Amino acid sequence: MTALDRRMGASWWRALMTAGVTDGDLRGAVRRGRVLSLGGGTYALPGAAPDAVVAARLRGRLTCSSAAKRHGLDLLTDPLVPHVVVPRNHAVDTTDAVVHRAAVPGTGPVVPLLHALVAVLRCLDTVDAVVVVDSALRQGSVRRRSLDARLRGPGSVEARRRLGLADARSGSVIETVARLALRQAGLPVDCQVLIQGVGRVDLVVDGWLVVELDGFAYHSDRDRYRTDRRRTNGLVARGYRVLRFSYEDVMFHLADVVAQVVAVHAAGR
Repeated sequence: MTALDRRMGASWWRALMTAGVTDGDLRGAVRRGRVLSLGGGTYALPGAAPDAVVAARLRGRLTCSSAAKRHGLDLLTDPLVPHVVVPRNHAVDTTDAVVHRAAVPGTGPVVPLLHALVAVLRCLDTVDAVVVVDSALRQGSVRRRSLDARLRGPGSVEARRRLGLADARSGSVIETVARLALRQAGLPVDCQVLIQGVGRVDLVVDGWLVVELDGFAYHSDRDRYRTDRRRTNGLVARGYRVLRFSYEDVMFHLADVVAQVVAVHAAGR
């Protein structure tokens, strides 16, 4: 059913009626097995996405990290349960979702990107939030000042602090994670620095210690292996110290990564 397709496969009956679906159409589709009646006025296509079904049951819309994922942004971790926004006066008692309460314009199953990012900055932990916002800024999906203008009211001080940590130059999730961790350790870190004769490097600490981060499954082929070595040699020849870390290092052994960078920095150039 086209109306359900437009709503990610699941919807409340009133939204379907607003979209022009008649009771007869709906009953016929259920009878033929093309649409499932889930009870409580909720309908879904077979195989509908679970987060869409939860949002439909709650008469809400996907927001925060759930919406960010639908908008194609990077996440550090997928949400354990959907984030759903409902009207402020809508009574909801559920453990199937993280419930947000706000007035969001529009009627689609997913809130607009700007509203999703505001929810991200207010709701998620700092690193998770900055990963998402870095991704949006990197893609040019939103402007920092547009986000800042929306951060008003309770919780906005912390949300603006997180926004201040975001950087559109960040090249990947692991780069964001490493940058934040190294700055938290008190190190001056710049990202995506252009070095003459070498190209862009991921992170530079204090102007002389280069930290290169090998993304997941990105540096496995032979040509890339040789390129990495040439880059490293070029950096050393120009007086830089170089440390390289893998995706697994950053994602699963971040404390060790930070300790090694801190130790090399403390030893001096």
